Amino acid sequence: MHRRFGWLLVITACGGSPGPRAPHAPDEPRLEPKVAEQTWYRTQSICGQGPFEVELPTVGAKWGEEVELLVHAPRKLALHAEVIADGQQVEQRTFGDRPDNARCIADAHERLALAHAGAGTSGGHGTPVETGTLVVPPPAATAPPALSIVTETVTTSEELLRFRLPEGSTPHIKIRFWSVEPNDLEGVFFGAAHIVWQPNVPEAQYEAHLREVAERDRLESERAAAEYQRHAEEYARTHPVTQADLDRQRADEERARRELEDQRRRELEDERRRQIAAALEVQRREQRAKFCAAHADDRDCWGAGGLRVHLELERHQREADEYCTAHKEDARCWSSDDWSKRRTEWQQRLATVPTCQPTGAPPAALAEAQPPALSPHATWRPGYFQWTECTWVWLAGQWRVPDSDLVAETTTTAPAAPPPLQVEAPPPAPVHAAVWVPGFWQWGGSTWVWIAGSWQLRPSATVEWRPAEWRARGTMHVLVPGGWIHVR
Repeated sequence: MHRRFGWLLVITACGGSPGPRAPHAPDEPRLEPKVAEQTWYRTQSICGQGPFEVELPTVGAKWGEEVELLVHAPRKLALHAEVIADGQQVEQRTFGDRPDNARCIADAHERLALAHAGAGTSGGHGTPVETGTLVVPPPAATAPPALSIVTETVTTSEELLRFRLPEGSTPHIKIRFWSVEPNDLEGVFFGAAHIVWQPNVPEAQYEAHLREVAERDRLESERAAAEYQRHAEEYARTHPVTQADLDRQRADEERARRELEDQRRRELEDERRRQIAAALEVQRREQRAKFCAAHADDRDCWGAGGLRVHLELERHQREADEYCTAHKEDARCWSSDDWSKRRTEWQQRLATVPTCQPTGAPPAALAEAQPPALSPHATWRPGYFQWTECTWVWLAGQWRVPDSDLVAETTTTAPAAPPPLQVEAPPPAPVHAAVWVPGFWQWGGSTWVWIAGSWQLRPSATVEWRPAEWRARGTMHVLVPGGWIHVR
């Protein structure tokens, strides 16, 4: 169920003289954009919310420079971005509303483990751990995630944010971007492009051209002022003018002047955007041509890659449709009516919860120890921070067990019953809406692994948590993972 979207986050820095005039005569001296550098990155995980950071070069170019941070994605993203110049935030914006991130966020049927940002959770020490037993450690804070350079050619992009450097300044620019919920970052690329404006003629000739234009504008302004004065005097001789008439006339003239300036400013900005887009496209095509010339065996250079990719997407779509037909309970398969019903329930549950917006990025993701899978077809959803009750709360990574594995009892099996449950002393609740669920034993193939209890969020007011349990099946024992069940 992939939909293709292109997103572009643009940071613009401009110094020196004003931008290009529009439209241009074919041979008129003007400023043109030159792509000095274009580098693309990818994240090191499929699901991520950052914060990510990209440093952008500035050289104080005489005629102005611009730096763009680009985002290309095959699906919708939601991002917060802030521009930092010499350590000071100078601009921030939010992009996107509902990202396509179903596989990266917790759904209504899986456990939502919570702990204070950076704190983690752990069990108590009532029953001693038997010899040979492993214990999954609590999460630990890690450094901000890094971006790795890639060589793929990116051909689509869209501008989202622009920031111009004050004239003559060369601050150290850093872009920090993150999301409230983790984005699905598979196939997503982030790129940085450095644009320098240069005259299309020698600098001395361009400077002379600017002086000619300034002198021509001055003479035209003086001529228009003299013509206006002549008409004003003629009109005053034939039409008595009151002070109110003069005030109204001056106000109309000022309004017309501002409108003309605004129109010229928009035209210059549109022309600048078109020139940058054209320069980037030329540079991308040149990069692609060089790559294909050196990699004749690359399938994407054969010319049939578009069809191959199209057929691959169609295959994924068919698989997704078949999956959703058999798994209507999966949040990724819900219709708009399903989402509306559940959203109403969640809004009722959250009616008394304080509401506020995040004032900054979430903490760096915690390092998790992934426990053994709960069934052959279980999929791992990594942990992430969720903004809840005006604070960042950690939702631990979880195994998603399909209903088919539960019905067929193909979840984890063990040769004997697990040890007695450990006695746990729950830490203070991270938020008042949290619900404590106890830990349980998991068979790791050769030894028992204790999965510590944790705080969770109740998906709706009509469900309760069913603890995990082991059921005897002859000489074997089968794990029934914990989950939310409807009670009314």
